[in-house]
Formats: sequence, C-alpha cells, structure tokens
Amino acid sequence: MDIVKQLKSAMKSGTLLFGQNQAEAACAHGEAKLVIIAANCPTEYVEKLHASHPDIPMHQVAMVNRELGAACARPFHVSTICVVDAGSSDLLSLRSNLD
Repeated sequence: MDIVKQLKSAMKSGTLLFGQNQAEAACAHGEAKLVIIAANCPTEYVEKLHASHPDIPMHQVAMVNRELGAACARPFHVSTICVVDAGSSDLLSLRSNLD
C-alpha cells in the first residue's frame, strides 16, 4: 500500500487529526479508528497510548516525523496521525504492528 497516496486521499475525503495531543484526545473520546505513528515517535508515548487504548489499531510506519509531515503537505513534523474518518482511502486496512 502506498501510504502517502492513501494519506492524501484521506485528507481530501475524510478526517485526520495531527499530533500526539489530538490523537490522545480522539482515542479517549472513542473517535479514533486508527493511529499512524512515525518511526521516530518517542517510545514512551507509543507504549503509553497503546496500553491505554489496546482496542484501537496502531500502525507504525517507516517514515520519520519530518517525512510524515511532508507526506501530509504540512509545514511541520508530524509524529502521530489519528484517522477519524478514512474517507475514500484504504487506510483502515492497515493492521496494528505494535504487538
């Protein structure tokens, strides 16, 4: 799967939240369907989020936060993307790889 292409599709037709704080809030409120995590996201944060919300799939990508931000056409680094609505993308077919 081409993650960059799917992210662009989701940004046009769905709802994505960027950043650790927004991802945590969406998980806590039950809005998150998938959390995409950059390769260099702090391990402590990833472990805490996964332990707090084990029912939400979390997929860590090979891209670092700088690359993930660029893939989403954001002028800043993005370490966490929360998929609230995937729109016409296939992002929800990603499986959790943090087990």
